[in-house]
Amino acid sequence: MSEMNQDFSRSIPISESDNLKQNLEPPFKIVGDKNTQLRITEMINQIVESETGRKTLEIASKAGYTLGMEFSPGCNGGCNKEKKHIVLNPLTEDLVLIGVLVHESRHAGQFERGEYDASDDRRPRNETIKTNVMRTRAVEADAQATAIQVLGELMEKGNHEPLLAFCRQPDNHAIGKAFEHALWEENALENGAARTAAFLAWYENEPVKKAYDEAYQVEMMERREARGDHKTDTYATSQSAAQIVKELCLNNDGSCYFSADPKILESGHYTEIHWETAKKIGDLISRAPAAKKTVENFNQPQKDTVSFNMARAALDRSGR
Repeated sequence: MSEMNQDFSRSIPISESDNLKQNLEPPFKIVGDKNTQLRITEMINQIVESETGRKTLEIASKAGYTLGMEFSPGCNGGCNKEKKHIVLNPLTEDLVLIGVLVHESRHAGQFERGEYDASDDRRPRNETIKTNVMRTRAVEADAQATAIQVLGELMEKGNHEPLLAFCRQPDNHAIGKAFEHALWEENALENGAARTAAFLAWYENEPVKKAYDEAYQVEMMERREARGDHKTDTYATSQSAAQIVKELCLNNDGSCYFSADPKILESGHYTEIHWETAKKIGDLISRAPAAKKTVENFNQPQKDTVSFNMARAALDRSGR
């Protein structure tokens, strides 16, 4: 923990409860001072009251992930696959961090089930751009959908505050609204309808999508090009949305909670890329000599966004 984090930690009053016992087996190792341990333990003990929350944390704790707090400007938390460490921002209020801890623990579970780390620039880029975009977005949508699913289950237990804190976050407004609307349907929390609605609503936040596309597509491609690794990147393998959903959108028992037709994730705003980002990707892939010439790698910038359906039409007109 940095000196800044230690100073911040000391400035927070210690909870009246000195209980550091986690109602979780195995318990997480929490890195940090007593105040950090108290804060995170209290979050854990709220989350495990939800069955989905308990399972999400158990997967991460059994895999050996540790928890801690680290000051991160503009970010509430993070999950490091290589170090097996989840961090939470100490500046964020604990009610918000409950959802963040579920989100990051879900990422740990995704990694344990074989998901690649989109921020790993050593990973060869052999999937098409469209597949990369669909997959990295679905990873984030699933983590947020899992977070609000847990908070919804806590609400049913009488603990409303974490869900309200989640929905008050500007980036979560669409997710919260869709989740709330879905709950009008009977058993929506149990049959996956509410969680699916939250998953789909994640895609309504254009700035967030752009930020992830810049980080996970553009930045990774630039790093690989700078080292010369891009010369072997084929961008040739395609995956369907159905396959992605089947691997990512899992209930506690391993079944799939996604109740919509996965095909919708392959077009429209689910795959559209902001034109500025699309131009950067197009330039980078044009300099990758082994990249496959396919519609799924075609990124001709449009006015606001670029759609892979637009790209297909352009290729058809050109006879390519």
